[in-house]
Amino acid sequence: MGRKLILLELNEVPLRVIESFCRRNPESNLARCLPRCRQYETFTEDKLALDPWISWPTFHRGVNDEIHQVLHLGQVADETDSRFPPIWRLIRSKGLSVGVFGSLHSSSIPADAASYSFYVPDYFDADVFAHPPELRVFQQLNLLMTRQSARNVTRELPIATLARFLASAPGLGLRFATIADSVGQLARELRDPTQRVRRRAYQPLIMADLFMRQLERTLPDFATFYTNHVAAAMHRYWGATFPEDYQKPLEAEWIERYGQEIHFAMEKFDRILGQMIRFLESHPEYTLMIGSSMGQAAIPAEKNFDFLTITDIGKFMSELGVPAGAWQARPAMVPCQNVVVDARYRETVVAGIQRVSIAGSPFVQDRRPIAPMSYDERERGFFQFFVQFDSYKGPPFASIDGRKVSLGEAGMGVMVHEDGVNCTAQHVSEGSLLVYRHGSHAPLPREITKVSTLDMVPSILRFFGFDRPDYMRGSPSVALAD
Repeated sequence: MGRKLILLELNEVPLRVIESFCRRNPESNLARCLPRCRQYETFTEDKLALDPWISWPTFHRGVNDEIHQVLHLGQVADETDSRFPPIWRLIRSKGLSVGVFGSLHSSSIPADAASYSFYVPDYFDADVFAHPPELRVFQQLNLLMTRQSARNVTRELPIATLARFLASAPGLGLRFATIADSVGQLARELRDPTQRVRRRAYQPLIMADLFMRQLERTLPDFATFYTNHVAAAMHRYWGATFPEDYQKPLEAEWIERYGQEIHFAMEKFDRILGQMIRFLESHPEYTLMIGSSMGQAAIPAEKNFDFLTITDIGKFMSELGVPAGAWQARPAMVPCQNVVVDARYRETVVAGIQRVSIAGSPFVQDRRPIAPMSYDERERGFFQFFVQFDSYKGPPFASIDGRKVSLGEAGMGVMVHEDGVNCTAQHVSEGSLLVYRHGSHAPLPREITKVSTLDMVPSILRFFGFDRPDYMRGSPSVALAD
């Protein structure tokens, strides 16, 4: 019986959150399997910035950000994919079967995607693609919901797209339990609108149902599944779950209202984990690898209800002198905006962005998002713009090439923090890694080993009996097999 591996990508979740959840929920799937897992604390060796769209390429490619240079969502990564391919391309090139479901930068779709067992790109893809084709109706809904809930969860539902998905959902694997739970969530939102923030935790439940159906049908040698919902809760509500981390905690009423949100998100992850554990029971050839490319920890936090940012990228590009049709938007995480500009207008953007200022603050060029305004260019024509003025009280205009242009005409607007905070936790280099096999019944000695995320690809390759490429510095330090 050949070895097979599932990589469950639990974005940004550190061991502290895992252990806290298990103490509170001793009968959970996670608490029951944790003593039988090999446990690691990961750390990323990235040097340029700590962001998931940077640290996951490090995890997936076995080289750090200084080498792979994948620094933004939607970035054109053809050259990097050729020189330092992600693990799913490496494994597929060895002739093994592979399934991909939502891993970051999988929107850089390989030419042989149709040869994969299944391939659903990340939900920052600019286009609607999925293999097999029947999954496209889900991906269309997935991308639409992600766009509409970029910062705050939308009050609206895309009825037509949702209806098309629901019509095909039973055949795609959507379970009745997920439907019932989701309907219950919508009902709770009607009674208490603040419950709407929990809707983020339901997107991965639907994804997991569809992933499990594809997994069961195709039984690939290697498969990935990505979820960000716990990370989203941690960014916002760490200050409510771990108020002891703050010299000046946020107000008691806010802590009381949002104190359960991280645990709620973890409960939904625990349901996904339960599905995978049941799958392993009937497919003992599989090993489950639950990993994060980095983690989160508390930062100083205060109440914050809105921020000024780019809300109309079309108007913004027009003010820079780039006409419609000469640029394309690429998905990004608020408050970033990404675009690809036609070559003939590239210098127009480079010159124009340097002549924009708001409240005396100019755009600065940096590979990292630097408040209040920064930009970066990759691959000559791919630009990222970052604008974030928290609680903006400045003049109602921008200065563009010496002209006063109203903020609205410049594509700027106020975006609300529906839960009264911007962030209460931010990225740190330390993450988590658990390795679980169903046959491991006896508890293992509780020993947590620190490993670099550069070791992930070499370890996976060794698991399958392959040597690591010469360009990788990591070692196969993660024990994936008995």
